[in-house]
Order: sequence, then structure tokens, then C-alpha cells
Amino acid sequence: MIVLLVAAGAVVALGAGVAVGAQRARTAALGALVALVFTPFVADPLPDSQVVAVGIVAGVLAAFLLLIAGRRAGDGSASPLGLPATAVAAAAAFAFGLGATAVRLPDFGPGAALAAGLAALAVSGGVVVLARDAFRLGTATVVLLDAALLLRSGFAGTPSPPESLLGGLLLVAFAATAMILAGAASTASGDLEIRGRAGSGATRRLERLRRP
Repeated sequence: MIVLLVAAGAVVALGAGVAVGAQRARTAALGALVALVFTPFVADPLPDSQVVAVGIVAGVLAAFLLLIAGRRAGDGSASPLGLPATAVAAAAAFAFGLGATAVRLPDFGPGAALAAGLAALAVSGGVVVLARDAFRLGTATVVLLDAALLLRSGFAGTPSPPESLLGGLLLVAFAATAMILAGAASTASGDLEIRGRAGSGATRRLERLRRP
């Protein structure tokens, strides 16, 4: 059981890294799909099958809404760190979370949930602050919410069915908001850039540093 929990948590961490760091919007949406669909399985004990099914459906729907939001996203709007660095950050945060629980960090849920939550938090927090693209901002926000749900499970144990339902609804709502924001940005400017958003200048400077 512990091995399966760690494996599910690792898949969630990897999906979160891809969702935030991938250049192509479709790849990022696929990463979000993987992270969200596997999140219900990072719990001990596992929720009822109906609750798991609701979580999977919510994850699929949220990822689909993000895919719609990213139809006009450019490759240049990805995380300034790039996918390799983002994946390494996710792996490092996941390993740190597992190590922290191994040395008796207080928790009431599986260490894998705490580790996966830390990984998702590590890769999404900075992007939420710096992203100037509506799709990237929306995707990072969804991953950040997923991090909060995982951390709650890691510190407080398996959520109740009403809590799980609320979490799924929030994921879909955040993804729908990202789709609406992307549509508004596209209508206003022809692309997904959020004009005048704080952090856009910093993101541009980071991107210039990455260029050869």
C-alpha cells in the first residue's frame, strides 16, 4: 500500500511539473490531467469508489477546460524556468516531503500526499506570481489548488465525501475561470497576454536570460 501511495504521489508531482513547465499548451493540459486524475488515489484510506469517481471526472473536466483555454497560447508563454528545471524542482520537493515525514514531521495522513502537495506548491507558486499569460496563470492556479488539497490530505487525513466534492467543484471552477479569462484576453488583444499584470517585466527578463 505504501509503495502504491508513493507511486501515485510521484505521478501527481510529475504531472504538476509538466502542467506548469511544458512549452506546448496541449502538453501542459495533459500534465494537469495526470496530476488531477491521480490526486484522489494519494490518500490512506482510499475514499469510497463514488468519491474517487467524482474526483476523476472533476480532474478530466478541469483539464479539458484548460485545454480549451490554451488554444491560442504561445510556446513562449511557458514557465521561464523550462520543463527540465520545473521537473527537477518537483522531484526535489517530493523527495523533501517524503524525507520530512520519515523524520517524524507531524502529520495525520500519508506522507506521499504531503510530498506531492509540496511538489505541486513548489512548481506553481512562482508562476502564479509571474505569469502574464492567461492560460499559464490559470493552469498554475489549478495546480496550486491541487497542492492545497493534497497538503490538507497529508496533514489531516482522507477528506470526507462533502470535502472531496467541494474540492472537485473548486478545481472545475478555477479551470472554468481560466478559460473565461483566456477568452477575454484573446478578445481584447488577440493573444492571451494579460496586459499590465505585475510580474510581466520580470518574466520577460528571465526569458531573455534563457535565450542563447
